[in-house]
Amino acid sequence: MSQSIEVVVPVHDVERPFKRAVSSALAQRAELSGLGVELRVTVVLHNLGAAAAGVTAGSGAGSEFDGVTWLTCDDGVPSPAGPRNRALDASTATFLSFLDSDDHLEPGSLAAWWKAAQPAGASAVIAPLRTPEGTILSAPRIRPSKPAILDPLKDGLAYRSVPYGLLRRSALTNVGFRYAEGLRTGEDIEATLKLWFRSGPVCYPYGAPAYHQTDDSGAGRVTSSLSNLADEFKWLERLLASEWLRPASRSERRAVALKVLRVHGIGALLRRAGASGVPDDALWNEAERAYWADISSRLYAFAGGSLPEVSRRDTELARAAAAAADVRSLRTAVERHRNAGRLGDLVPANPAAILSRDSVLRHYLTERLRARAGVFSRS
Repeated sequence: MSQSIEVVVPVHDVERPFKRAVSSALAQRAELSGLGVELRVTVVLHNLGAAAAGVTAGSGAGSEFDGVTWLTCDDGVPSPAGPRNRALDASTATFLSFLDSDDHLEPGSLAAWWKAAQPAGASAVIAPLRTPEGTILSAPRIRPSKPAILDPLKDGLAYRSVPYGLLRRSALTNVGFRYAEGLRTGEDIEATLKLWFRSGPVCYPYGAPAYHQTDDSGAGRVTSSLSNLADEFKWLERLLASEWLRPASRSERRAVALKVLRVHGIGALLRRAGASGVPDDALWNEAERAYWADISSRLYAFAGGSLPEVSRRDTELARAAAAAADVRSLRTAVERHRNAGRLGDLVPANPAAILSRDSVLRHYLTERLRARAGVFSRS
């Protein structure tokens, strides 16, 4: 066969429903074969030790795992980066598709994504992402015109932080795509941005079956824990220092900074103010305040000194957090943020930017047009 797709499933915990993930890929083998595409499925057993033998027992010919390739990654690091890079280094497939062990692929998804990649020779196909609630995530911020080739800025690709879908292996090699090892969270953010902005044509398979996320990961998932800001934002430290973004246009850097502040930055502040079961002085203290003041200042500098499209309420919360001496002050600022109303959400810190492409008002208006156009609807 002239092309191949390799689905990679890292397994960190044998209690997760990884068999469902594997089966959802294997079930698409016949359909892909009819298109002349070979399907490969690779399971990477990550830090499982003696439990690894139990996973692979009975996985020979005729079993539910017939044809699956098994790899091990015993790096001792509680991060998905190591096993994903292990599979990336070993792969010879045309396309890669990374699948978390607690998620699954909807029937017909791989073939639909592959068909979307063919006309433009896409470097990547961004998968429709079905949330645990059953809806398709309306991200990235694709234009209602449903362009065949997505533009990193016009279609808001920064708002899709995970590379679910089909990734052309040669494009990954060309841009030096690798998951950041040594990080507990955020290991995929910089690599994904580099892929969207630098690899070549990126497509979205309108109306196609989706990558289906679930809530079946259990309490041990590392992203569910609350760490200090310096640990949480190690990925951001690397991003701000990355060689490929330094010569980027101001528009590109601003688009990235806007998304980081809105989603990751404000989100981190809201989580800390709303957390329970953690001592107040651990949630917010002088070290946290100082780090937030520093990293948010550097984010603005990275964007060229200003982010005029940020909403008034987000701007005020970011500034208040930089001055909040304790968690009580932070919670007061978050309460003001929550009660800012529609004007606080829609009006940017610089009112002149209210109709700019990345303003909140423009986003809401475009969301309605996207819904009418069925950008994120199944055919």
